[in-house]
Amino acid sequence: MSSLSNRGAVEEITARHNLSRGSSRANILIADDDQDYRELYSDLLQSEGFQTFCAKDGAQALRVLHQQRIDIALVDVMMPKTEGMSVCQELKKNPDTRLVPILLLTGWESDQGHLRGIEGGADAYLKKPVNNIELITRVRALIDKKRFTDDLAESEKVLLGFLEFVEAKNPYTAGHGYRVSQSALHLATRIGLSSEEQEWVRRGALLHDIGNVGVPDEILTKPGPLNAQERIILNSHTYVGERICAPLTSFRPLLQIIRNHHERLDGSGYPDGLRGDQISILTRVVSLADVYDGLTTERPYHHSFSHRQAILQIRREAKQGWWDPGIVDALEEWSVPSMFPYMRGTVSEDA
Repeated sequence: MSSLSNRGAVEEITARHNLSRGSSRANILIADDDQDYRELYSDLLQSEGFQTFCAKDGAQALRVLHQQRIDIALVDVMMPKTEGMSVCQELKKNPDTRLVPILLLTGWESDQGHLRGIEGGADAYLKKPVNNIELITRVRALIDKKRFTDDLAESEKVLLGFLEFVEAKNPYTAGHGYRVSQSALHLATRIGLSSEEQEWVRRGALLHDIGNVGVPDEILTKPGPLNAQERIILNSHTYVGERICAPLTSFRPLLQIIRNHHERLDGSGYPDGLRGDQISILTRVVSLADVYDGLTTERPYHHSFSHRQAILQIRREAKQGWWDPGIVDALEEWSVPSMFPYMRGTVSEDA
């Protein structure tokens, strides 16, 4: 197969995406040591079409979470054996349950109690006695959030499958998406982006080259320089990638990263010739991580640069107006090669 049909890619990804959305009614865990409250919440939520599972203490709640697919957890703060805050912390530490939204039920009066709940991993909280309408409204909002993250995760798995297939065909790009995502995530953290923005950076970096599924193999794996026509075809991966992800509404924040990760601040990049603030900060982070990885890995047309050599080259390009100086500063302060010694092979700190 020399290339993957864009239409075929979109159809397969969208079909998997829609399949994930067609799940049955939501499952809700109610963890409260008060039987009256458990029955009240359960009857109310079942009348709205939800399926409920009840637990009388924190330990039982954790057992239910390990045995059942739970979409949202209503957790009382004060419970015997394992209190609600500990349940929150256990859920967020476990990769299998960390995305389950938690609605904390509490009698706390102070804002400090609220902050403690959020710090413990709760997504929202309600003060007892709970207003029925507010409870239903909060539950529906958190279920929408859970469906969104489930859709995003499922779609990402399909897209990453395509990306791994493309990267595996060229030994020089194997692992490129993963390395760029790790570098970009670190840069996003250093420059103070929010946790939500950091997650979009991570995903965008992983998928920034997804459009290469539409580029013929003979161009992707060509050992020498590309001619003008081949360069045009390769550059098309930016908007092909955007087109592949466009039908997935949950990928909207990633589309500029995928389309514009080869733009430059002075307008000399492609495909749109964007300038300055027209390029989002998320895209700038991924762009620089992408450039860094290209310099510090072995390619057919150049040996791998050391960290110091790569920074000097990127500094020269920043002076030409290509890159965001603040992000370059963050990159220079971080000794990236020490993080990837097993992946970068010949990279060293020597100039």
